[in-house]
Amino acid sequence: MVDNRNKIPPHNARERELVTRALRRRQDFVRVDGMTSITDRIPTLNNIITHPEAFLERIPARVIMHILVIAIIPLALLVSRSNIVQGTTNLIVTTNSTTNDFTVEVAPLTIAPGAVQGDNPIAESEDLPVPLSVVSRNQVMSPVIVPVTVLVDRAFMRNGPGTNYDPVIRATAGAPLQVIGKYGDWYQVRERIDTQVYWMAGELLSLPDNAANTIFDVFDNEVPPPPPPRLANVREAGLTVRDGPGTNYVAVTTLTLNANVELIERYQDWYHIAVDNNTDGWVRADFLESTPEVTKRVINAETIPDPSPDLIGVITGDQVNLRRGPDSRHAKIDMVNKGQRLDLIGKYKDWIQVSFNKKKAWIFKDLLNVSSHVLRRVPNTTDFPALPVAPVRSKYTNVSTSSDVANIALQFVGYRYVWGGTTPKSGFDCSGLMLYAFKQVGVSVPRLAASQFNASNGVQINGLENLAPGDMLFFVRTSGRRGITHVSMYIGGGKMVHAMTPRYGVQVSNIYDNYWLSHYYGAVRIRR
Repeated sequence: MVDNRNKIPPHNARERELVTRALRRRQDFVRVDGMTSITDRIPTLNNIITHPEAFLERIPARVIMHILVIAIIPLALLVSRSNIVQGTTNLIVTTNSTTNDFTVEVAPLTIAPGAVQGDNPIAESEDLPVPLSVVSRNQVMSPVIVPVTVLVDRAFMRNGPGTNYDPVIRATAGAPLQVIGKYGDWYQVRERIDTQVYWMAGELLSLPDNAANTIFDVFDNEVPPPPPPRLANVREAGLTVRDGPGTNYVAVTTLTLNANVELIERYQDWYHIAVDNNTDGWVRADFLESTPEVTKRVINAETIPDPSPDLIGVITGDQVNLRRGPDSRHAKIDMVNKGQRLDLIGKYKDWIQVSFNKKKAWIFKDLLNVSSHVLRRVPNTTDFPALPVAPVRSKYTNVSTSSDVANIALQFVGYRYVWGGTTPKSGFDCSGLMLYAFKQVGVSVPRLAASQFNASNGVQINGLENLAPGDMLFFVRTSGRRGITHVSMYIGGGKMVHAMTPRYGVQVSNIYDNYWLSHYYGAVRIRR
């Protein structure tokens, strides 16, 4: 349309109005046409649903990326806090505020069923020494040996821990022996590694002060049953039992036909017999009937009784202890030497009460040269104090050591390492082995190694030379973490048993290897 406003004469008002109205209509058309083109480009909800691809094509790529990033951030935070992630990764994050160290510890792949906590295995490295039990299991399982000598001239070596076992041979004073085990107050001894093992009472041996803390305990199931009594049958009614091996001795009692008696020892043609717990004496061998298997177990008597004996005993060794009561755990009150004569005033089991320097004291029966003829005339007595409740067996007051818990832990050499494991069925980690071993002797310790070091019922041991079987040894930085990360149990002889790694499992190691010395932190003895 041509603009003719300037060509219309000013006096022609009607034509000018028509032209102005036409221009106004043209401008309105242009404005409406522009708005229509914009609104046509904005999709309706129906168009988005029916043609989503067309809608996405109109949105710039950078806008889509921004929307995705904004949506992922809260989703990532939500997932990181969920049980799904925590249960599968099991990450333990530790920080050190003083050194700004930051370490992440990941639990091992092998986990005991139901385990909620545990100590990680030792980190495998070239510095980690091969366990002794891998090199030579026989060497590790061999007993701790304590050299001793025999204190007395007349000492029986028996086939079990007690006077109810047969005396097999006699040991002479000063004879060197090796002690390899203990059961109560009795000790396993041998002359050397390739000889027979016998039993002797501790009072007959020159045991060092700390020997009881070093020697392995012998369990009840390892103690041989007492041998059958050395019985013989009486062949004659009214057989006279005499006070000694001869007709010139006083008659004690008589026996009935077919009565059973126990053979104690033999002197020429006479047997020393036990009629019952309170009566013994001598009878002619001809009037007794027994088997060769029984008679060969009877030793020959070294001495025979005096027909009219004094109640006197003679000490058979040097530096023999006189104790407050009939047990080696009672305190020593004096010491006597070989040849000392003592008045016998009472007896209790294997111990004799004597009078010395106007004091009453007790001595082990085998340390006295006294015949059964005399002992029978010594009255039984219970006139002695009770045992101390908590005897001190080391310089650490009120803390007793015991190798029984070490023996228990040692039984599991070769078992597998399992994080969180606390039983033989599941396997063990290092602190789980300690927990189980102490539980078997009725002692509770905390679950983790660091807590076991700080156990309220334990006392710290200073110096490796003061270690005893059953002590726990603690090590630091063995699994890539700071602080106490590993625990083992000392078993004597410079060796320890512990659950190491999934590759090694439970093994025995030398505590003096450079690796262990460089990581060693301290030791704790648990109060029992």
